Amino acid sequence: MNIVLIGMRGSGKTAVGRILAQKLGRELIEMDELIVGKAGLSIPEIVARHGWERFRDLEEEVVAKLSKRDNIVNATGGGVVVREPNITRLKQNGLLVWLTANVDTLLQRIGEDDSRPLLKGKTRREDMEITLAERQSLYRKAADIAIDTEGKTPEAIAETIASVKICCLIGDPVEHSLSPLIHNAAYKALGINYSYITLQVKDIERAIETIRARGIRGASVTTPHKVSVLKYLDRLDPPAQAIGAVNTIVNDDGVLTGYNTDGDAALKALEEVTVLGGKRVVLIGSGGAALAIAAALKEKNVNMIILNRTESKARQLADKVKAEDAGDLSKISLVASADILINATTVGIAPGTRATIVPREFLHDRLTVFDIVYNPRETRLLREAKERGCAVVYGYRMLLYQAAQQFELFTGHPAPLRVMESALVQALEGG
Repeated sequence: MNIVLIGMRGSGKTAVGRILAQKLGRELIEMDELIVGKAGLSIPEIVARHGWERFRDLEEEVVAKLSKRDNIVNATGGGVVVREPNITRLKQNGLLVWLTANVDTLLQRIGEDDSRPLLKGKTRREDMEITLAERQSLYRKAADIAIDTEGKTPEAIAETIASVKICCLIGDPVEHSLSPLIHNAAYKALGINYSYITLQVKDIERAIETIRARGIRGASVTTPHKVSVLKYLDRLDPPAQAIGAVNTIVNDDGVLTGYNTDGDAALKALEEVTVLGGKRVVLIGSGGAALAIAAALKEKNVNMIILNRTESKARQLADKVKAEDAGDLSKISLVASADILINATTVGIAPGTRATIVPREFLHDRLTVFDIVYNPRETRLLREAKERGCAVVYGYRMLLYQAAQQFELFTGHPAPLRVMESALVQALEGG
């Protein structure tokens, strides 16, 4: 995992990066130097001959190459955030740290160096003010951590970065996950030095090696790794072992323990709306989340039927949790006689929001409908369920409760549930 320093020219990226790299035993990469080497021209010469767009093209090529590196400290140029693909690539394997400072401080640090061509203004101050104003929101959106460098030495800033405890989400894809918003809002509320990032992972074995070797404190595990990750862990807590799927990893000095918070979270969400004991449940899906939910439901003495597009997978899960029956979607009419319907598939998730897995004619006013899809907040299935008089359980409630339990496993602190819920709902509503 890389540490990527972002911020305006004069924010201290090179000075902090040099100390941080030495402290952590990593290589320091200065992106502007790579761009100059690639072009065979100084930055003023690149801009004078080819314009800023050519410079940004070269920058994007360098970012693409560096994003494939591991265990480096990357001091980026101030405008790296201007192009969104740069941020997407840097976040695939990096913690992005925004070093902030006001215009007076930035100008003071730059000193008399006026070799860099102006971007916007007629004077260096005007140029700095306009550029910082334009980039502020881009830095804020990109950053996993923001550090105010005013009045701080590079040594103190580097120490702050080095002491951050990292937690992450591993999966593929991960770029649209809301988990970083939820966890980071909670860290900020409690004032603890943690940061939660996303890592796009195709090779789960390599990802686990990285978590162990880099001292990453905890990881949330999502599709498609909830089952395949098991063989790379040192221990499993009893529920995770019984389920055979993991959505949480805790790293205790290199010993990795797998947990599963999905099942308990689903029960909490359901029990806010309905009583479970003795109910007839139709569960659709056979993946890691479906497995955790099914196992938790059987502890509540429900009568459960598991359906899936592929009947063999439905029957395999039914056998594992001792469900009453299983089948493919040709049995979807069984929803008409059920008390609870659970969609544990990704059908209806953005951008495929027009899709639903259950025809509305099978929905009825005695039914509780739970859709684990949380984006959009109200899926087509839930919208049609409400129209038919069903009680509904929103998927974001399960996401909230599983994240809260993960937070407590990672940090040892009680989860600030209201803060986490506020961050989640605001994000879902477009805030």
